[in-house]
Amino acid sequence: MAGDFVKHKKDSDMMSVWSYFLVAKDGNSAKCKRCPSILKTLGGSTKGLHTHLSTKHNIKVISASTSQDTENLNTAPPAKRKLDDYFTKTKSDDDNLDDVLARMIALDGFPFSVFITSDNLRKLLLAKYTDLPKSAVTIQNAL
Repeated sequence: MAGDFVKHKKDSDMMSVWSYFLVAKDGNSAKCKRCPSILKTLGGSTKGLHTHLSTKHNIKVISASTSQDTENLNTAPPAKRKLDDYFTKTKSDDDNLDDVLARMIALDGFPFSVFITSDNLRKLLLAKYTDLPKSAVTIQNAL
């Protein structure tokens, strides 16, 4: 049923696993472009697609959001931080909002957009800071 699969919107992005698969029109499965395998993608999960490419075709796709410098690939992951760690008193309790956002983005991989879309995170930030950015671009430009 070749007509049931179409190119994914990220098909042309070589850093995306979707450049190797066609997506089913219902979004619940994907067909490998290199072999006849059809894999489930329930809930939008791509783990199975990555595993298939790695085990069957010896291809490892490292997306921009998960890639690291090659020198950091063999190091232990940073210790997980609790959200409270960003708001506890430090040596310089005058951390400005830009410093807090920069640490959350650079050290813990928070995307710029989460500070705009997460109501709970915005409420938490408003407890200490009065003027929150209104767009991810504003945050990106500040950093």
